[in-house]
Amino acid sequence: MIKHERKIIGFTTTIPVEVIFASGHIPCDINNIFITDENPLRFIEKAERDGFPKSMCNWIKGIYGVVVEKGIDTVIMVMEGDCSNTKALAEILKFKGINIIPFSFPFDRDRHALKREINKLIEYLNVDLDTLYHVEKEIKQVRETLKKIDELTWQKRIISGYENHIWLVRSSDMLGDYKEYGEMADNFIKEATTRNSIEGVNIGFIGIPPIITDIYQFLDTIGGHVIYNEIQRQFSMPFDTDDIVERYIRYTYPYEIFFRIEDIKTEIKRRKIKGIIHYVQAFCFRVMEDVILRETIDCPILTIEGELPKPLDSRQKMRLEAFIEMLKEKDT
Repeated sequence: MIKHERKIIGFTTTIPVEVIFASGHIPCDINNIFITDENPLRFIEKAERDGFPKSMCNWIKGIYGVVVEKGIDTVIMVMEGDCSNTKALAEILKFKGINIIPFSFPFDRDRHALKREINKLIEYLNVDLDTLYHVEKEIKQVRETLKKIDELTWQKRIISGYENHIWLVRSSDMLGDYKEYGEMADNFIKEATTRNSIEGVNIGFIGIPPIITDIYQFLDTIGGHVIYNEIQRQFSMPFDTDDIVERYIRYTYPYEIFFRIEDIKTEIKRRKIKGIIHYVQAFCFRVMEDVILRETIDCPILTIEGELPKPLDSRQKMRLEAFIEMLKEKDT
């Protein structure tokens, strides 16, 4: 049980961050540290120097590189409901002396199993339940603000797809301070309300957040407007419930794809989306989900595969341009 001073607790994908905040420690989504760094490739290079193979997802290598370089000594690892390589990564980090806290999302969305996992985390971090309740109420207000950012993206069209992406993806840890993050979000909305509406074809972005660094900005230049970021929106927990277990049962990302598809279909209809970009990561098991998505979603889909944290290449740009032009023609 952790009883020492306030410290950074890293994690490898969205987990019940309310529990970390209530413990008095600082949550840190390692993915965000990796991808927003000025030179993220160095984290990958560090992992490969330490023996990680080239033929492995670069997100995993990036996470490893961040943990080692930044000296993060405690990491919550999601063993079920995220990357299939997480268990092996956990073993390597444990070998390196990192304190590993396992957490799992049950594949079948079993409420009792998830409650047990959350309670284990509460007990491990020595969290007072009254404090947790108070923190949850405060974080709920921040999530309402993030929901407003999402609505302004597709209803008023005054927030770009990239801005939507960055605000929602960072909601996984709220930059380690949810009160300050909420104030930042409020100020952002005040600034955004002075803008003119954004033109462009309504695009939905599904799949994990992209490792490609300029895909949103490029879509803006060719007439596309991303009004739906599937997984990033899920990170922001846009669910109207005060029950922490119910909140993470409704969270679609860690469970079977059919639960995600229901949410995607709902948002396609609600937001009047004309085309879907499905981002997949090279060497990731989720690439295979593209087969099911194409058979079940009645909307044009373009699949884009990324490998390294770098800008789009010329072939990817050509495919995106052709896709947007096709959607424009279809919409006339």
